[in-house]
Amino acid sequence: MSRGKRVLRLIGWAGLTAAGALHTVWASGSPWPAKSTRQLSDAVAGNPKALPDSGATLSVAGAAFTGGAIAAGGLGEGRAAVALRRFIGIALLARAASGGTVALTVLGAPKVGKRFRELDRRCYRPLFAVLGLSVLLSAKK
Repeated sequence: MSRGKRVLRLIGWAGLTAAGALHTVWASGSPWPAKSTRQLSDAVAGNPKALPDSGATLSVAGAAFTGGAIAAGGLGEGRAAVALRRFIGIALLARAASGGTVALTVLGAPKVGKRFRELDRRCYRPLFAVLGLSVLLSAKK
């Protein structure tokens, strides 16, 4: 495997695994790095009163950990594993392109506020784009 592909896989693994760890922290009840649950909810769910329950948050954590393992090559190099990495990369890029407001609306969340829209534009969408490109490009044979 080329050095470039290893770097791309490391980026995908690290980003998705970090997202999984952060969601696990939130599911435990900690608002870190926010100072309060209200601030966390406003920043990540778009509404100060719309923080998902711990079960939903753990589901996201599990999906991120699983995605990280797949991005790293944990399922090998077979056709199905490559297809799955491509799917994950495309899904992450779709989230980057559509934005968090669309994603939260699809999930049935209340209308998102200004703080979330700003964080999505400056941080979340670029992060999803980098992770999506990393995972997608690392799936090339």
